[in-house]
Amino acid sequence: MPDIFISYSRKDAAQADELAALLASAGLSCWIDKEGIDLAASWSGEIVDAIDECKAFLVLLSAHSIESVNVVKEVALAAEQKKKILPLDLEPVELSRDLKYHLAGIQRAPMTNIDAVIRALAKLGLDATDAPQPPKIVKETDGRKTLMILPFEDLSPTGDNGWFADGIASELITALSNVKSLRVSDQQATKDYKRYTGTLPIFAKEMGIRYFVQGDVRKFGDHIKITSRLLDIETGDHLWQDSMKGTMNDIFDIQEKVAEKVVEGLKVHLASDEKKKLAERGTENAEAYELFLKASEYETKNTFEDTRIANRLLMEAIELDPNYARAYGRVAYNLASIYRLYERSQSLLLEAEAFAAKAHALEPDWAGIYGTLSVIHLQQGHLEAAEADAKRFVEIRSDSYESHFALGFFYMETQQPHLAIPCFEQSLKLKPDYFSAHYDLVMMLTETGPVERRIQAAERAIPYWEQRNRRFPDIEQSHVRYVRLLVSANKETEARNNIEFLTNALPPLIRDGYWLFSLASVAAALGEQGNAMKLLVRSFETGCANLDLIRAETQFDGLREREDFQQLIAKLEGKEHA
Repeated sequence: MPDIFISYSRKDAAQADELAALLASAGLSCWIDKEGIDLAASWSGEIVDAIDECKAFLVLLSAHSIESVNVVKEVALAAEQKKKILPLDLEPVELSRDLKYHLAGIQRAPMTNIDAVIRALAKLGLDATDAPQPPKIVKETDGRKTLMILPFEDLSPTGDNGWFADGIASELITALSNVKSLRVSDQQATKDYKRYTGTLPIFAKEMGIRYFVQGDVRKFGDHIKITSRLLDIETGDHLWQDSMKGTMNDIFDIQEKVAEKVVEGLKVHLASDEKKKLAERGTENAEAYELFLKASEYETKNTFEDTRIANRLLMEAIELDPNYARAYGRVAYNLASIYRLYERSQSLLLEAEAFAAKAHALEPDWAGIYGTLSVIHLQQGHLEAAEADAKRFVEIRSDSYESHFALGFFYMETQQPHLAIPCFEQSLKLKPDYFSAHYDLVMMLTETGPVERRIQAAERAIPYWEQRNRRFPDIEQSHVRYVRLLVSANKETEARNNIEFLTNALPPLIRDGYWLFSLASVAAALGEQGNAMKLLVRSFETGCANLDLIRAETQFDGLREREDFQQLIAKLEGKEHA
């Protein structure tokens, strides 16, 4: 006999499945119609029997379920049999007349708060206290409220404005990150959530986040509608919900109002400089802004061709608004990335430096440009300037994990691990789940310090990367860096097994030229010369023709006498002089 019967609209099947899984993890059995029992059969058989036998009846309330004839019938039958009924809100919704009658006087609870649901069921006589419980949300110790902007959903009639929805979320992250009393998850976390297949409550508990901004956009031609809401995952309450309409010319006012509502909903006090930053606009030209958002979509793909397309779009934005500082800054960063990973042409760095200087001249108070300038000057060999840029970034934004990471990156690239290590440690204090800082800290501890300290840092980092790989198995960087961390933790057997799997996986899990190169260096370090050469050749075939990287990589010293290695070098030299 099932403990619980779950009544829901077929259109809410995903949420119903999530709830059943969460309750099952708490030791409670559920009856849920997953087979699509037809209406004629259901009321003479299985559904009637299941309601009759259940100990508690849950009904998921949404815009879909209040219009569902079957849901109303199931609630009516449960009420007639005097079942213990618990209505759960999937969203704020006004009940239909029929449901108001059957649910009169019964307190509703939010489905997003599984702990509250389990407590409510315990009051109904279903005690799950001896069963495994979902972990509590990790509490931050620095006093800041934790917030994440979830990916905005594109509900446009044409369905092809995902870039616009992503851009809205990105701009909110940028604006709210200036509020010192908030710990706002970065844009990578929002991008990663788009691939996440689990439930939001579990995600919140894993990431230690309490507040979420959810939203959707509708764009048709020049007209837009943005709906947003602020969710407290711990209580399950929507602190506010609002919809705003307008045209693209109103987009900046709409975004500013959404950011202000988030701050008001969280009851956060803003200093005068924070209010100013919250209202900052990179451009007043809506068309230029639209191109900026489209460029962001291409940048997230992290390929050579997509980065070039992004820069073409950014240049079009600059033509429309020659004073668009953030567009200049993004062009500069993209050019530096192309140089670092794909084309070793000094002209790229000269061009990047000019764009970064223009961005800085247009917006002198933008601290982030110093991180880009540091990377450019570093690759030009202007080390004093690169260090000064990174230090200036830290001086302006000492509360930013990115600024300390930028300074650590400079020291790492200039082979000063004793200076890089405290920078990465400070970055992790500000953002404990910052994957890049965990990884680079371990790499620096590999260069210096006692072995025990390196192993401890690697063992701290590995769970973050294992969790990341489980949630997002298609992120190539995660697989490669995970293997490196296994090596650093002295888990060489596991590392070899992973290299063998990643080298021979069909279809290939590692396709990007740079990450093939990186995995090849790990394979070479472990003496896996055959796999190392396979990966190097595939790296070259995918367009990663960076001869300087191969020459500088000491892990390839054991390969340099091989004929196939020398043939590869000859091909790279031919391409370099072509």
